[in-house]
Amino acid sequence: MTTDQDIAAVADVPKRMMTAWASNDASAFARLFSEDATMILPGDIFKKGVDAIREFMAACYAGPFKGTSVFGVPIDVRFLGAGTAIVITQGGIIAPGEDSVAPEKEIRATWVLGKREGEWLIDAYHNSPVMLP
Repeated sequence: MTTDQDIAAVADVPKRMMTAWASNDASAFARLFSEDATMILPGDIFKKGVDAIREFMAACYAGPFKGTSVFGVPIDVRFLGAGTAIVITQGGIIAPGEDSVAPEKEIRATWVLGKREGEWLIDAYHNSPVMLP
């Protein structure tokens, strides 16, 4: 049975990602993922495992994502059982000096979450642009 606490905790995962990103903290970002999670991003990026995700994000925060923030809001949340949830978000990366996601940078993301020892973690994450180039 899904509880109000589970609904709130699942909806909190994107907020926790925004916080980790705002600090450009690759370790905090990676802790949101399960040990064998996958992350798929545009540009033929596929990362498997929390260590690969952490290393990728550390390089991004030192390079193309330096000084950026991220925003995402759940637009759909559903549970496939007591320990599995799917969250769809809409948002994107906010460039330095901007205060919102530029329309051409907007994405939708699918998050598959699993509950482990009372904590919701990302098992699979995938995003794609809302608008094609």
